[in-house]
Amino acid sequence: MLKKQIFFSLSLLAMATALYAEVVNLGSGRELFVDDKMIEKMDNAEIRLNRPDEKDIVFVLDREHEGNVSCYFTIMKDGDKYRMYYNGSHYNLWNLIGANRKGHHEFTCLAESTDGINWTRPILNKVEFNGSKANNILDIPPHLTHCFTPFKDTNPDCPPDELYKAAAGVQFNAAKPGKLYGMVSPDGINWKLVQEKPILDKGEFDSQNLIFYDNVRKCYVAYYRRWVGRMRGIATATSKDFRNWTDGEMLSYDNNKDENFYTNAILRYGDTQYLLGFPMLFRDDRTRNGNWRIGLGDGGFMSSRDGKNFYLFEEAFLRPGLNNDRWYNRCNYASWGMIETPINMPGNNGELSLYYSEGYSESDDLKIRRCTIRKDGFASIHSNMKKGTVLTKAFTFAETPKELQKNSKSDLYKTKVIIKQGGSINYIHHHGKGVLYAPYPISQEIPDTDKLGKSATFAIQVDRLERGKERRFFSSYDRFNKNAQMFYFHIYLAPHKSIYKDSLLRCYYTPFGKAEFKGEALEAEIAKSTHHHFAATIDHGKIKLYMNGKLVAENNVEYKDVAINSTLGNLRFGCDYPPYGMLYSPFLGYADDLLILKRAMSAKEIAELAENGAEKTLNLEKEEGVLYTMETEKTVPLIDRLAKDGVQNSFYPNYAPFGKTMLILNCSTSARGSIRVELQDAETGKAIPGYSLEDCDLIYDDSLNRTVTWGGNADVSQLANRPIKILFELKDADIFSYRFGQ
Repeated sequence: MLKKQIFFSLSLLAMATALYAEVVNLGSGRELFVDDKMIEKMDNAEIRLNRPDEKDIVFVLDREHEGNVSCYFTIMKDGDKYRMYYNGSHYNLWNLIGANRKGHHEFTCLAESTDGINWTRPILNKVEFNGSKANNILDIPPHLTHCFTPFKDTNPDCPPDELYKAAAGVQFNAAKPGKLYGMVSPDGINWKLVQEKPILDKGEFDSQNLIFYDNVRKCYVAYYRRWVGRMRGIATATSKDFRNWTDGEMLSYDNNKDENFYTNAILRYGDTQYLLGFPMLFRDDRTRNGNWRIGLGDGGFMSSRDGKNFYLFEEAFLRPGLNNDRWYNRCNYASWGMIETPINMPGNNGELSLYYSEGYSESDDLKIRRCTIRKDGFASIHSNMKKGTVLTKAFTFAETPKELQKNSKSDLYKTKVIIKQGGSINYIHHHGKGVLYAPYPISQEIPDTDKLGKSATFAIQVDRLERGKERRFFSSYDRFNKNAQMFYFHIYLAPHKSIYKDSLLRCYYTPFGKAEFKGEALEAEIAKSTHHHFAATIDHGKIKLYMNGKLVAENNVEYKDVAINSTLGNLRFGCDYPPYGMLYSPFLGYADDLLILKRAMSAKEIAELAENGAEKTLNLEKEEGVLYTMETEKTVPLIDRLAKDGVQNSFYPNYAPFGKTMLILNCSTSARGSIRVELQDAETGKAIPGYSLEDCDLIYDDSLNRTVTWGGNADVSQLANRPIKILFELKDADIFSYRFGQ
C-alpha cells in the first residue's frame, strides 16, 4: 500500500512538473502576435501580417554628391532630434540613366530632423566636393563608406568618447575576403577606428552590416552579410566590449525559408523581448519589362525572441505596388531604424514610422518614402464576422508592483461640482447653509457602496429638476450587461404636458425588481413646488418609494435573502457606468442631503427626514453609511458626515475600468465586430469563475490600450503567478498585442 501511495504521489509530482515546465512567465511584458510561439490552437482565425501605410516622400537624393545609387540609410533618435546617415553615390549608364549629373565615388552623409518627416542637411565643413566644404559629408575613409552604419551606444558603461559607434565594411572581391571594422565617435560627427584590425573578418559584408548594444541581452550584437553557397544569408555575433567578437553563426528560421536576404534592418523593439527584422527579400533572377538591370525585391518582416531563431513571414510586408520606382533593381531597402512620429488624428498618441528606398539605379535620384504602422501593429490575430477563437499556451503574469500602481481615483473626465453656501440661498428647501449646484452634468462616485447588506435607505433633497431626460440620483447601471446586478434610483419628467403620462420616479434593483410612481399622480406632486425630497428603502427584497415624506409605491417582492450588491461597482451620483456615462441620464439642478444608509428607515423616519433634514433626524455618531450635507466644504470631494464605518468622501470616477493589475489589449474591431476574452485555468482548461466569455463585457473599439472587463471588473491581480491560458473570441477584429499591468 505504501509503495502505491509513493508511486501515486510521484506520478502527481511528475504531472505537475510537466505542466509547469511548459508554463511561460510573461511578467509584465507585452506579448505580440509576430510569431506563433504562444498560440496553442486557432479556429477560424489566423496570424495576419499587416502592411504599413505608405506616406509621402520625405527625402530626395538630388544633391551633386548624392544620387540614384545612394543606399543603406540609418535613422536614429538623438536627443531632441533625429539623425539620418546614408551613402551618397551616383550611377550614370551610357548617359541614358542618371544623366542629370556625373557619376562619383561614395560619400557618407548626414541629415537631421525634429519630427522624422521634414529633413535638412547640416553644413559640416568636413569634406571638399566640387571646390567647397559647405555640405553634409562626413570625413569617413573612402574604403569604409559603402557600408558605414552607426548607432548610439546605450551601454551604461560606455565611455563618453565612444558614445557613437559604427560598423564599417570593406567588401569582398575575388582577390580578398571582406572585413568589418569598428569606428567610434564622441559626437556622431568626428569618427576614428576603434582599432587597426577588423572586428569581424568571416563574412562578405557587401550589404548594410549593423551593430547595436542590446539592453536586454547586455551585450553588443552584430547582424551582417554572409553568403551560403549562392544564397545571401544573415550571420550574427556578440561582444562584451565591441572589440572582441564571438565567431559568427547563421540565423535559423522556424519555417525553414530559403530566401535571399539583401539587407536585414534587425533591431530591438523598444523594451520588449522581441527583435524585429525588416529584410529586403531579393530575387536576382527576375526583372521587369523596361528595366536595364536584373533583380527585384520586397520589403520583408521577421521576428525573434532570442536573436538567433527567427519567424519569417512568407508574404511581403511591403510590395512594390503601383509605383514604378519600386520595381527597379535593389529597391525597397528598409532604412535601419524605426521612430515614433505624430499623427494628425484625434485620440491617437502616435504611430511608428519606417523608411523605404525607391528609384535605385534606374532613376535620376533615389528617394526615401515614409511608411507608418500602429504601435505593435506588424502582425495580429484576425478573424472575420463568422467569429473565430484563439487559445494561448499556458503562462503566468506578474502583479503590477505597488510603486507603479496608479491611483484609481484619478480620472480625465473631472467635472467641477459647485457648492453654494450662505444664508441668502433660496433655491431649495434645504437644511443648512450649503447646497450643491449642477448647471451641467456632474459625476461623483461614492466609495464602499457596492455592497450594502440586505437593508438600505437612499434619499436626496432636490430643486428645479430639468425636464426631458432621466435624472440619476444614485446609479450602478449598464443596460447591455445582462449578467450584472445593477441598481438605480432616478426620476424622469416628460418635456411636454401632452406626454406627462410618461413621467416616472423609480427605484430599481435587479434581483428585486422595481417600485414606481408615475404619470399624472407624479406630475400633480411635482406641480406643488420646485423642491422635493425623494427616498427609497430596500429591506430583504421589499422596495418602498417615498416622495416628500409619503409612501407612493412599492414592489411586490419581499424577504428575499439576497444582499444589495452591485457587480458593476460603487454607486454614482449624477451618472451611469459606461457606455452611457454622464450624458445619457445626468443630474442637473440643485441637491442637498445625499444619503445612503446601511439600514431601512421606517416611514415615520422618512417623513421626519423630509421635513427636518438628515442632521436633525439621524444620530451622526451611530449611523453607518454616507451622508453629504454640503455644509463642510465648498469643493469636491463631498465630505461624509457618518464616520462610524469610516469616512467615505466622494471622488471623481475613473471612466476607464480600473484594477491593480489589468489585461490590456492593443486591438481593433469594426463597429459591428467584437472581442471577448476568457481566462482559463491552465491545468483544467476550464474558465476561471468570473472570467468566462459569458462574463466578459463586449469589446468593440480601436485602441492601443483597451482594458478587458468581466461584469465591470477589470482587476486580475488575484490571478498573478497562477498558470492560466487566454481564450480570445473575435468577430471582424484584430488583436495586435496584450499585456498585464496598468
